[in-house]
Amino acid sequence: MIHHLVITAVGSDRPGICNRLTQVVTRSGGNIVDSRIALFGKEFTLIMLVSGEMTAITKIETVLPSVSVEHDLMVVMKRTAPHQTPQYTYKVDCTVQSEDRVGLTEAFTQFFSNHQINISELSAQTFASTHEAEADQFHIQIAGLTELEIDTDKLIASFNNLCDTLSVSGHLNLHPKTD
Repeated sequence: MIHHLVITAVGSDRPGICNRLTQVVTRSGGNIVDSRIALFGKEFTLIMLVSGEMTAITKIETVLPSVSVEHDLMVVMKRTAPHQTPQYTYKVDCTVQSEDRVGLTEAFTQFFSNHQINISELSAQTFASTHEAEADQFHIQIAGLTELEIDTDKLIASFNNLCDTLSVSGHLNLHPKTD
């Protein structure tokens, strides 16, 4: 039987750190099903979904803590189920751009929550000001899924109202599921 494990790791960025973590997984007999890596400040961050036989997953759970201490990483592991394509009626994508200020990410995640749209992806970045732009610029992209039948015109109007209220530029796209 195949088992699954989610691994998250955070630590100071340096060459070879990703390779060392993937070595632990593959040399233990695990298969990397999905992974994401990002740099936040000077910190390396990784999230990875691993699959394998019970012995491989147990070996990863046993070996990874000592590797994390050796490389000064904070590592969290959690057993999980295999990924299943979620059921949904609509896929919802939004992009927002504005001058950076506190609370924008919360406002848009709250919008998704209020409309019972599960966030499946979120990427938010602040770009330092340039001589053309006086203030730092904020960009966010959110993708979500909902099983609800929704009034698309009402949802778009609500999103546009939020953008107007926050004085940001945003766009919302809805994609109905096609069977």
